[in-house]
Amino acid sequence: MKIRVTGLLFGALASLAGANAQIVPVGSVGQHLVARFYGGINCTTGAQTGFGTAALYLPYVAGIPKAYLFKAGATVFDETTAVLTGVFGNVALSQSSNFNVTNVYLGPQTVSYYYHPNVTATDWTNFDAFQSGTLVATYQVGEDQFTIINGVALGVVSGPFTYSADFVLPDGTIANLANYMPGGGTFTTMAALGTYVTSSNGQPQVVNLTTSTGPFALGSCAVMTPFAGTGTNPSSGTKGKVSLNDKPGGTADEVSTGSPK
Repeated sequence: MKIRVTGLLFGALASLAGANAQIVPVGSVGQHLVARFYGGINCTTGAQTGFGTAALYLPYVAGIPKAYLFKAGATVFDETTAVLTGVFGNVALSQSSNFNVTNVYLGPQTVSYYYHPNVTATDWTNFDAFQSGTLVATYQVGEDQFTIINGVALGVVSGPFTYSADFVLPDGTIANLANYMPGGGTFTTMAALGTYVTSSNGQPQVVNLTTSTGPFALGSCAVMTPFAGTGTNPSSGTKGKVSLNDKPGGTADEVSTGSPK
């Protein structure tokens, strides 16, 4: 199917925290993320829907050995072997212009993180693999603004955990993201907006997200924009902590942190 996609599709970011045997100091790097934003389009016409989502993986988490962030025996370390991944919910997009600067706004959203040591993605089009396994954390992120100059976008967003749960690393260590970055995460990301991932024919690669079987389904086709970023621990987390026993969907002011079991 050949679809011509026009106009600017917006970059996105995710919020993910790092796990460590000690709390990541305030302002210190807790993790890196590699991601793709999926801008929704009509499967027939290519018209933008005004909504999107994102998938990501973590190539670095402070305190977790790199080997434990990828499937056992992996010889490449990318989305095809990553075992800590995340997905956005349905993100509403809008924008404004200021001469040669474009400001893109991402509506409030929930970002969910999964641990799946035995199941990995075949590639970025395998969206459901990024939301497989055990849900280990969620963030609630407010509206975010990306500032775009000459096709390069810079975004910064911060959000608290609204849910976090223990997961067991291959050496038996119990990890819990909220216990190691109790303040949540502040994420700085870069995206090449308007530069779409292309197929061999040079056309934007179209991903069908109408039939996703995971917890989230975009309900449309999409084109992909790459982005990446780094997350830091923004505070000591005296407010907005998460109980190990709380269920997803709470708010930051409703929950409190327990200690690893």
